[in-house]
Amino acid sequence: MVGCSCAVCRSAKKEDRRYRCSAYIENENGGNAEFPTTNVVIDVGPEFRIQALEAGIKRLDGVLLTHTHADHCHGLDDVRIFSHTRPDLTKNGEAINSADAVAQSQNYPLETAGPGLPVYANAGSVSDLMLRFRYVFHHENYGGGLPKLNLIDCTEFDMGNPVRIGSLEMFPIPMLHGSLETAGWLVRPLGSKNSAAYLTDCSFIPESSLKILEKCNSGGFKIEHLVIDGLRKQRHSTHCSFDEALSYADRIGAERTWLTHIAHDNSHEEIQKYIGSVLPNFPNLSRIVGEGGSVSPAFDGLELFC
Repeated sequence: MVGCSCAVCRSAKKEDRRYRCSAYIENENGGNAEFPTTNVVIDVGPEFRIQALEAGIKRLDGVLLTHTHADHCHGLDDVRIFSHTRPDLTKNGEAINSADAVAQSQNYPLETAGPGLPVYANAGSVSDLMLRFRYVFHHENYGGGLPKLNLIDCTEFDMGNPVRIGSLEMFPIPMLHGSLETAGWLVRPLGSKNSAAYLTDCSFIPESSLKILEKCNSGGFKIEHLVIDGLRKQRHSTHCSFDEALSYADRIGAERTWLTHIAHDNSHEEIQKYIGSVLPNFPNLSRIVGEGGSVSPAFDGLELFC
C-alpha cells in the first residue's frame, strides 16, 4: 500500500509482497517445434511490465480481462511488444481461420487468428477500453508505436462454445464486483478434464455461474485450482471477505483453493492460520483438505500445475 508502514507492507517475506493480481498461463502445444507453448495472461495491471520481466514471458497469444478497473487493465499498453512479435496470422490481408491454420501443417492453430493480439473482455469492458485506450483503437495519433489489439466481446462464449487459443480453451464466468459485471475465467488444456478457475474481482457469484462451476467439477471433470477473490477478514462492498470466498469455494469443491486480491491487513502467515481456524465451518473444504487438498492464500510468483 502506497505510503503505508504497517508490518505487512514492511515485511521482508516474499509472500507478503503483493503486486496487483494477475495470472500467466502456459500450456504445451503437443510437440509443435516452432511454437511449443500457448501463452495467455489474465489481467494486465500497472505492474504488468515488471511481472512479465520477472516471469520471463517471451510471447503472448491472448489476453483475458476480468474488468477495466485500473489495477486490472492499465498495463495493457505493455503488451505492445507481444502484439508486434506474435506470428502474423493474416493471408493477403485476410484473417486465417483455425481450419486453414491446421491445414497448414498445424502452423500455430489459433481459432482467434486475425490481425492484432486478441483481448477478450465482457461487453461493458470492451466499450470502456475503447475510451480508456482511445489512442490505440481510433488511431488519431501516430508515432511511438501502438499495440496491435483485437478486442473481442467474450459474452458470446460459454461452456458449450469456449474461446480456443492454441492448445487452450476457456470461457467467462459472469460475476458481480459490487454492481459492476465482471468476468471470471475457466481455463483448461484442449482435450483435458482438468481445469483452473480464476475468479476475481467479485463480491457476488450468481447461482447460474455457481452451477456452471459445479458442472465443470463433476462427471469426470475436475477443477484442480480455484483462485478466488478474498480481500480481508472484514466484509467489503465490492470484494469477497475471506469467509465469503471460502463459502463459495466450499460449494465449488476444487482440489486446491487460493485466495487472491489480498489487502495488507494480514500477513500471509496470519491468513493461513485464520483459514485453519475457520475451516471446520466449511465441511466440503474440510473433507477436501483431509483427502490431500489445500486452502491457502496465493502470493506473487506462485506456480500452479494442472
